[in-house]
Amino acid sequence: MFVVSKKGNEIEFADVEFSYVAEVLKPIDTSLSELNHEISKSDVWDVSCLCDKGEYLIGLGFCIMQRYMFDVLRDVDLKPVEARKLGPCSSLGEPVAELIHTAANYWKHEPEWHIWLEKLSKQSQETVDKVLHHRDSAQYPLSDLLADLNGSSDLTLIGCLPYLIDWRRALFEYTKKNV
Repeated sequence: MFVVSKKGNEIEFADVEFSYVAEVLKPIDTSLSELNHEISKSDVWDVSCLCDKGEYLIGLGFCIMQRYMFDVLRDVDLKPVEARKLGPCSSLGEPVAELIHTAANYWKHEPEWHIWLEKLSKQSQETVDKVLHHRDSAQYPLSDLLADLNGSSDLTLIGCLPYLIDWRRALFEYTKKNV
């Protein structure tokens, strides 16, 4: 939940949950930075384990952001699926809020998709396809998606915070006009 105030023509948001998200993502980013440094010094045998750990941390970060989006929607009369269409889009035209939500779901549910599973359900396949962000496949799809959202190979979850700020503003403006 957030409180909105106006200062002249500027809209300001008082949003304690956003400060929680930023506070929790900072140490995860520190761990990711340390992992990237270790990866750059590691031999090929160790890299896979380090990348797996990074993928885990990135998934956790996306879950924290997803929780924040649900916090924002708590008192808003708009279906979450519609709300995720609002705000900024990725460089490939996908709504970032939807990508964050999907990445969190991917991380939470990926262990259910066993290698011996003949076929994913339609919903699970859609989740995988969205997370791949127009790639055919990826060994570390969450890392790749985070790099896409950061516009570089810089893997920081904090780099996604401006997207959440812009999404919250777009949601506020939409509900102010339509709800």
